[in-house]
This record gives sequence, structure tokens and C-alpha cells, in this order.
Amino acid sequence: MKNIFIIDEYISSQKNGIGTFLRELLFCFNNSGNHINLISFNADVDEFCIIEERVIKKYLFPVFKYGHFLEHFKIIKNFLKLYIPDSPNNVFFINHSPCADFIQSLKETHPKSSVVFTIHDFGWTGLLLGSLDAYKRAIKSSSKDTPELKVFHQEKRIYELADKIICLSPDTFNILKSIYKVPEVKISLIPNGLRLQKKANLLNKNDRNKIRIQKNIDVDTKILLFIGRPTAQKGIFEVIHAMKMVLKEFPKTKLAIIGDGNEVSMKGIVNASSQIASSVIITGQLNRAEVEEWLTIADIGVISTYYEQCSYTAIEMMMHGLPIVASDGLGIRNMFVDDVNAKISKIDHRKRPKIFRVNLADNIIHLLKSSDVCQKISDEARNTYNEKYTITEMRKGYKKLIESF
Repeated sequence: MKNIFIIDEYISSQKNGIGTFLRELLFCFNNSGNHINLISFNADVDEFCIIEERVIKKYLFPVFKYGHFLEHFKIIKNFLKLYIPDSPNNVFFINHSPCADFIQSLKETHPKSSVVFTIHDFGWTGLLLGSLDAYKRAIKSSSKDTPELKVFHQEKRIYELADKIICLSPDTFNILKSIYKVPEVKISLIPNGLRLQKKANLLNKNDRNKIRIQKNIDVDTKILLFIGRPTAQKGIFEVIHAMKMVLKEFPKTKLAIIGDGNEVSMKGIVNASSQIASSVIITGQLNRAEVEEWLTIADIGVISTYYEQCSYTAIEMMMHGLPIVASDGLGIRNMFVDDVNAKISKIDHRKRPKIFRVNLADNIIHLLKSSDVCQKISDEARNTYNEKYTITEMRKGYKKLIESF
């Protein structure tokens, strides 16, 4: 029996894929015979408190007034040392970065405990739009002050300090071995899993049409669906430009953008889509039920990201049997096979986005023209979910990991 401590940052995980990951991870550990604990920082409390629920104990830290929450490791370690006895049965799961100082502090106060770090993103992907070749060149540069080189040393230190590293995709597994020289024995490849939603692809045509009418969308309008942070790294501007090409052949098409971006990215999206504003729906952040509705009524899912670990958006779209147009970005390319469970759009050169935009538009138009191809890809997407990304498969991976300690 292990004492499992899952570390979370409450505010951000309410808006991103880490929140979904944590919900599914906690479900994986339910009824596992282990003691489950959630250490939540920047929680909605006025002061530190401990809450014991039926199957989980929660350690809740109030909002820190400044800086990244893990930078306050000197304060945090005193609380953890006071309330959590060190033990070889302890396993701490860390899901946020940068955290090297925090891990080192934790290992000083709890030397018998084990620390697991999960890679949800690399620090360099946003800087370089997920270009591994550009990153390799940057870390070999003679300059010692580049942001990429700083990220490299920061991440390498995290991987050296952690007892185990969880990666979510084969691409990341290979990057850890080849770039960061992490011993393979230290790495666990456990793709994300997701519980099957009861309504996933089960509503009939009349139900879908009813939801469309409620949203003031004609039943014969084609809906392209983008879900996620609408940022440059996610390829949102490439989708908008591709949409302009799609509308020339299929004018009765709408692009729905679901997700919450910062002020700069949202302003950029509004400007980029101004010429086709009547064909673009920007919803902002939605609750789970509302996202389910869009997944139910969409005709095509678009995953244009330049880099991903193991996209929950992609898993949800596969679960719902959506025909998908995806990029060939790092990580996301591990989830799809061209003309099998998606149409793959090559990114080509990051500084020449026009090629990527054209590839996205061509694949979207191809699907809109062929219901047979859509049905084939839809069926294979659902099969991929059932074979690789169910909660059962995810639970197997974490059971094996816990047993290894």
C-alpha cells in the first residue's frame, strides 16, 4: 500500500488539460488500495487547511501573492514536513514546471519518499513552435544565455532529480533519451486515458439537429470544431486562414473556437477572422456539458497544434467518432495515421505557415466532399480510442508504475 500525493495548481488546472488529466488520474487510483492525497496550491481557501473526504485527503494552500507557486518551496516544505511523515511508501506526483528547486527541497525533507514528474509540456515548444530541429540547433549554440539553453539545463535538472519520469507520447520518450540522456529505466510511457462519456456519439440525427437549432445554427451548416487554448502554438491562426479557403468552396460552413486565451491572443483571433466574422463562433471557456454539445453537433474536428503531449481534445474527438484533420506536430503525430483515423496536414517550415494553411484547407475540403471518407475515418477514430486511450489502459500503466516502487 502506497501513500500517493498528487500535486496540483488549482487555478490553471481549471482551464487546461492538466485538470482533465488529474481527474482521470484520481479515478485511476480509486479502489487501488492506496491512500490518495491531493496537494492543491492557489486553492479557493483563505488559509491552509486539510480536508478529509470519503476517498481522498486534500491539503489546500491559499493563493500566493506573487510568483510561480513552486518558487515558494521554502514555505511549502515546512508544511509538508509538519503534516506528511517521510516514508518509503510515499510517492509524490508533480505535474507543473519549472520545479527543480521544489523537487530538491522535497527530497531534502522527505529523502525516503519517491518523486514522479509528469511531462505535460516542454519549456521550449512555445518558443520554437514545437520544432525539434530548431531546439537541437539552439542547445548546441555557442551562446550560453539563450532562452532555449536555459530551458534545457532547467529541464535536465528536473529529470535528474526525479525518481521516475512519466511521458505521454513516444516522441517525448525518444526526446528524453536522445536529447536529455535520461536512462530508459527511469522513464514510463503512459498515454492519457479518458472515461467514456455516456452521450458520446449516441445521439441520433434529430437530437443533433435540436441542439443546432438551440444554438441558431442551420441543420445543413457544416461545423468545424477547434477546442483548446486558442494560441499560436495550437495553430489557431492557421485554422482561421484555412477557413478562408474552405469558405470559397463551402460557404455554408462555420468554425467554432472553444477555449480561453489571453487578451493578446483573443485580439489577434478577432483581427485575423474579421473578414469571415459571420462564419466564426468564438465561445470562450465552456463547461463540460457545453463542450459535449459541440462535440455532438460538429462535422469535423480540427487539431492544428504544432506540439502536443497526448491531447485530451484529440481523445474526446476520437471518442465521439469525429472525422479529424490533424497536424503532424510532435506528439500529435503519434496519435494519428494519415487516411486511417485522420487526415494529416503537414506543417512543413514554421516560418512559412502558408503551406500548413493550404494543407489544412485541402484536407478539410476533402472531408467535406466525401461522406464515405468521413465515415471511414470516424469509425477508425473511435476504434483508436477503444484500443489505446480508455481509462482502463491508463489505469494499467499507473498500476504497473506504482508496483515498481
